[in-house]
Amino acid sequence: MRTPSQPHGFRANLAPSILNVTPVDEPEVLARRKRAQRNEDVRLFLLSFTAFFVAITSFIW
Repeated sequence: MRTPSQPHGFRANLAPSILNVTPVDEPEVLARRKRAQRNEDVRLFLLSFTAFFVAITSFIW
């Protein structure tokens, strides 16, 4: 069993320079990601609403 002090085998084989790199997102990238997430939420809502509407109307007819 692996403990938190023992890294995963794949991570143990990586160079320290790779593990120390943490990407810093620019404000524009974060804003674009937030917009994409919002668009995905709206799309999912519309898809769910449409599926529910079709299911209910098919039960009525």
